[in-house]
Amino acid sequence: MMICCLMVMGGTMKAQQWETVLPDSVSISGGFINEDNTTELIGCSGNDGAYFRVFEDGQYETTTFPAPEGKQLVLQTLTPLDNGGYFISGRIMTNRSNDSGELKIIILDDNLNVVSEQTLQVAEGFLGLTDGAAVMDDDGTIVLLKTARREKPNYQGAYESRGALFRFTQSGDSLNCRYLLADPPDPICYIQQIENQKLINDPYSDQIIAVCAGQGGVQSLLYFDYDFNLTNDFFIDDISFPEIGPGWQCKHISHPYVGYWYNANEMLLVADQEDTDIYANKPHLLIGKMNREGEIIERVEINKPDTLFYAYGGMAYANDSTVYISTRCHTEGWLDPYYPCVYLVNTGLEILGKVELWDELDYYPQTVFPTSDGGCVFCIKGNSWWVEPLQKVIRFSREDFNPIPCSVKEVPQETIKALAYPNPTNGILNIPINHAEHNELRLQIFDMKGVKCFDCAITRQGDLITVDTQNLDAGMYVYRVLSGGKEVGNGRFVRE
Repeated sequence: MMICCLMVMGGTMKAQQWETVLPDSVSISGGFINEDNTTELIGCSGNDGAYFRVFEDGQYETTTFPAPEGKQLVLQTLTPLDNGGYFISGRIMTNRSNDSGELKIIILDDNLNVVSEQTLQVAEGFLGLTDGAAVMDDDGTIVLLKTARREKPNYQGAYESRGALFRFTQSGDSLNCRYLLADPPDPICYIQQIENQKLINDPYSDQIIAVCAGQGGVQSLLYFDYDFNLTNDFFIDDISFPEIGPGWQCKHISHPYVGYWYNANEMLLVADQEDTDIYANKPHLLIGKMNREGEIIERVEINKPDTLFYAYGGMAYANDSTVYISTRCHTEGWLDPYYPCVYLVNTGLEILGKVELWDELDYYPQTVFPTSDGGCVFCIKGNSWWVEPLQKVIRFSREDFNPIPCSVKEVPQETIKALAYPNPTNGILNIPINHAEHNELRLQIFDMKGVKCFDCAITRQGDLITVDTQNLDAGMYVYRVLSGGKEVGNGRFVRE
């Protein structure tokens, strides 16, 4: 086990509190944040497994776990234990081009010393294990969901993925496992592929829920009992299957993430949603309230004419008014370069702000974590095909998220802030400003889809800004006034 310490401050500092750049051989797979805001991350460093402990000031230390000779060890899931230690799962691969391998289990104490470790072979007929997700069950055991790869029956040279569930004690002892197949004589729902899959406890029963692609590759909620018997299987709703051609089906919902329960029957869902036409795929971000049968009963969507949205990296819940959503954004019509973005929302589906990392073109988001003070830690990785594949860990405060008018929820007129007048207006709008430090101000106006309709530098004349809104369509808008790059005023108005 090797420990080192390094901190590199980002050269393109934005509003974040700090930015740490990890070595270029590092890749992060998962982790979490402790109550003291120490970020615990796992992944790999070169061919070895690696554990990164990033402290609140951005400094970090690395603990490495050597891979077997001629192989690579990638740590994938990290679960805190009741005794203060950690349960880690990973995979051992024969080479980097082969993303499947044996299952590695490591138990650490609170000082990151190895308590026990073991390597498990895959079941007969399978080639190896790939992606993974883990959760501590209500009975104190660890449930692990992996993707198992095998040769496709009756298709020589072709491969397919199926889900596999494992249960371990907190000391690392294996209790049971089940490979989820749809082959006779086991006609249960299988997991076709589990990219961005999630595994959560059902807090209102003794079941485990897998949020992933189930039967036919459709995004689903799969309920399993203690023995991994499938008890319920629901497609995530708002999915249609237009017949575009033989064998074609259009699936709306991708990359679903569930991390917050409203009550016994409703949970918060984050995903990206495609258009119905598979040949005009224009995904946008979906944030919705979903029941336990997969029906989306309330929603808000982020959909811009020139941007494609993918819900990469998931969701981080801090409190009812602070939920961070990690996204990967593309310019419409071309996939590269792309850039990472984090949205700030609340559980009422109101979009409160965002941070776009335009300086990080060709970086994709990996995960986002909430901090105890209401901020977040954002992990991004450079695309090795386009830019140097650096791994960055960025700390934001809640105040770093610029207020934006992206909510498409209707707001009653009587709730509109009466800062600007006349409101509603059919022409001139007056905005009082009396707290600006600079005479040079900037006024920005957005519609309710978040599209910027007006952005202009204005020289202040007294304590009032006057703008002509005749070129705006009828509807509701949000304005921001900036002074020296800082927001000094915002509000809503209606253009009649």
